[in-house]
Amino acid sequence: MKKPASKPSDPLRERLAGMQREMDTFAYTISHDLRAPLIHIGGFVDLLLEHTGPKLDEQSRHYLQRIAESTYHMGRMVDDVLALSRLSRAEMHLIRLEVKDLLKEVMNDVRAQTENRRIQWEVGELPAVTADPTLLRLALYNLVSNAIKFTKRRPEAVISISGEHAKAETVFCVRDNGIGFDPKHQDRLFGVFQRLHSAADSDGTGTGLAQVQRILQRHGGRAWAEGAPD
Repeated sequence: MKKPASKPSDPLRERLAGMQREMDTFAYTISHDLRAPLIHIGGFVDLLLEHTGPKLDEQSRHYLQRIAESTYHMGRMVDDVLALSRLSRAEMHLIRLEVKDLLKEVMNDVRAQTENRRIQWEVGELPAVTADPTLLRLALYNLVSNAIKFTKRRPEAVISISGEHAKAETVFCVRDNGIGFDPKHQDRLFGVFQRLHSAADSDGTGTGLAQVQRILQRHGGRAWAEGAPD
């Protein structure tokens, strides 16, 4: 039996994929090399505070504390860049998944974030999909965690999670009544280190939604956001 002819490769797509791999490798290398000096800076600041803290004036102790806080934050950014680059390099294991079971695991993971909060959860139908369980679980965790974080100013948060089959794709939605965002900046939401809110409203590093986008792209899918201020 004659085999069907294979489709010709798309040179532009291959070139873009190659550039993406090069960028991921570059990000991984740079981030990996930054870890050691950051650890040293943080360690020596802790030693200074421990050994000379009582002898320093208040202003000097403040400076050291600011260095320590900035080093810690930069360390988190480096860790997140490393995690993002690994998402593109990790081998995928596609299986049939019950998304409702993944959500149960995620809800257990975010329990600490919901303490002393009034949250109304609305969970609808969640169709099964074929995906990598570890990657999809991470994407779902980031979306739910974001909804919890950006509704913290609400006396009662409302977070709904649902899914449906729509034409050739399965669409999952995580909605909330949080602070929202200006729709003209929605394209920035999925960029690395892109933050549309102040540090008081967002204590993350700005890579969560970038991880979501990368995970869904590896599955041949996409992510998008719709919203408005408040």
